[in-house]
Amino acid sequence: MTTDYERAFAFQTWVMARTSTRQERVPWGTAFFHDAYPLRYDANMAIADRSLGRATADDVVRVLDELYGGFRHREVEFASVEDADSIAMGMVEHGYALEQMVVMAHRREPDREAQPGVVEELGFEEMEPFLAEMTRREPWGSEPGIAETLAAFRRELVEGVGARFFAQRIDGRLAGSCELYVHGDVAQIEDVNTLEEFRGRGIARNVVSRAAEEARGAGASLVFLFADAQDWPRHLYGRLGFDPIGHSRLFTRWPHDHATRNAKSPAAG
Repeated sequence: MTTDYERAFAFQTWVMARTSTRQERVPWGTAFFHDAYPLRYDANMAIADRSLGRATADDVVRVLDELYGGFRHREVEFASVEDADSIAMGMVEHGYALEQMVVMAHRREPDREAQPGVVEELGFEEMEPFLAEMTRREPWGSEPGIAETLAAFRRELVEGVGARFFAQRIDGRLAGSCELYVHGDVAQIEDVNTLEEFRGRGIARNVVSRAAEEARGAGASLVFLFADAQDWPRHLYGRLGFDPIGHSRLFTRWPHDHATRNAKSPAAG
């Protein structure tokens, strides 16, 4: 029987496939590429969703170097914690940073209701400047052109997986948002963001709650999101009725001039 975690991870892989320009199979998974967006890490990464078998960290790194030789980063996500942990030390020795991800599914009523009537659904064109602004505020977001490039990738998500955007304004200004992808009876909430000056005002609660409501209305029996297992937003999602259903491991080798990013930040999707 397929677990909800397996359904969620398979859905993420489907999103990757729908928004890639090419794919290559490897013994332990699939490598995805979008050649028009080489700076978007999560559009150019490998998904390890099959057993490593006897493969070592050296083997995985060699495959990634062969496939992504023209890219300045390397990234691979493991569905199996056991496989990832078995090579973690070797990956770190090769210069990879490890992020522990938790997959959370909407299973319960929230601790309190979201503010009604404040969230609106917007199109890509209206969202694009806000998404670029969010990226510029990241430590790595000041590189020329990167904010515009990563914001523009949302068009691929709209066309490939029907991405929808839910946002809240404060005093007429876009203050926070999230994305929703629905396919069949599974839905993913992604890229939850609030401008720093508007944090602490319930905006993330409002947009995520609206997205979950819309997902249910679209027929999704599983509504999930990925969160950094060691960062504070996972506690907010817990208060909103999301429970952990599984974990994955993300290994990233950063360019030498970049600091570690937050998991699933705009550069990651």
